[in-house]
Order: sequence, then structure tokens, then C-alpha cells
Amino acid sequence: MRSTTSDSTSRRSPNSSPETAQKILSAAVGEFAEHGFTKTTVRGIASAAGVSPGLVIHHFGSKEALRTACDDHVFETITESKAQNAGYATMAVQMMFDDPEMSTAVDYLVKSLLDPSEHGQRYFDHYVDLVEGYIVDGFAGYTFRQSEDTRGQAATIAVMALAPSILDHRLRSNLGTADVSATMTRLAPHLLDLYLHGALASVPEQTADSDSESETESDPESTTAAGAEEP
Repeated sequence: MRSTTSDSTSRRSPNSSPETAQKILSAAVGEFAEHGFTKTTVRGIASAAGVSPGLVIHHFGSKEALRTACDDHVFETITESKAQNAGYATMAVQMMFDDPEMSTAVDYLVKSLLDPSEHGQRYFDHYVDLVEGYIVDGFAGYTFRQSEDTRGQAATIAVMALAPSILDHRLRSNLGTADVSATMTRLAPHLLDLYLHGALASVPEQTADSDSESETESDPESTTAAGAEEP
């Protein structure tokens, strides 16, 4: 007896295969990264993927659903790359950007973070969730100082990590770097130093007089009482 599974597989159109869906997804990420989410069309994505617009809808249902799939794909790609390269410390950024797919993913990331839609908010929330998980569970052998406000700590670290990509053009002009890869590679050791050691080498010394003045200023009753004792 012939296998029903084999028959259905052999009769399946190549255009309905997972490989076709992945080709459309990769093309969509590239189109969204280059043109933005508003200007990118299903027809443009189909052309870049070498398929018909109907096939894009067949696999993903709508442009909105396709973008959600792209969000998840890019986030997973960046997260996996960071984990794989974490052991290389400051060289991790350069190694990540040596992969053209990563450069496209970062361009997509920036477009998404600057997008005022719910997608942009979802993307940022997803990133803060990831960092919060790192703080609680550690990341690639690194451990984090614990805070009473873990969410606030995670959001702060997320802002530090994402700001260089968002401000890429300003940083290129300021640092004289050629592209986002060069910019991030230059900033990486300084970011790592901030994570490991903080930014301040010292703090102002507090003298006894300044402590006393500070206490007086912060206690209105002491000031009133002192005034009442004056002749």
C-alpha cells in the first residue's frame, strides 16, 4: 500500500512549503528595514521574494500579520546572536555585524523602535522583558546586581543598549565612524565598562558643616525652633 503521507508530500506545491514562507519572511524583513513599515507594500515584498502577492497573503494572511512574524523573527535572531557571541566580550558586536543578516535585523530594529504603532511598543516591551530575565537568571555566565525595582533596572539597561542604534546617524557624525557596525564596535568597550564598573570614579566628600546644613534645610521644624530661640 502506498503511503498517504508520501503522496500528499509529493503532490504539495513548492509554493506552499515552509521554505517559501521563510523566503517571504526574509524578503519582508529586508523591505521593512529599507523602506519602513508604511511605505512597504505586499506587492513589493512579493517582488523581492520572487513570488506572487497572493502567495504572501496565503502564507501570512495580511501585511499586519506578516509584520508580527517579522518582529518575532528579528527579535529571535538578535537574541540568539547575542547569546552565541557573549563570550567574545567587546568583540561580540563586530562579530555580529560581520553577518549581513544581522545588519538588516538591526536596521529593522531601529525602524520598529521609532514606529509609533503598537508594534513598536510591543518590540520595546519584549526587549525589556528579555533584559529583566537576564537580571534575574543571568546571561551567558554574567550575573547582575539585584535591585528592588527590577523592572526599572531592566528598562534602564534596555535604553542604554538600544540608544546607540537609534542615534546611529548622530554618532557617526560625532565619532567619524562609517556605519552602525563601526559605531557599535567603538562604543562596545565603554558600554561594557559601564556595566562592570559604573561611570563615577569618586563622589564629593560630605563635610560635617554641609551635613549639618543639609539636615537643617530638610527639617523645617528645626529652622522654626532655631528662629524662635533668637533674641
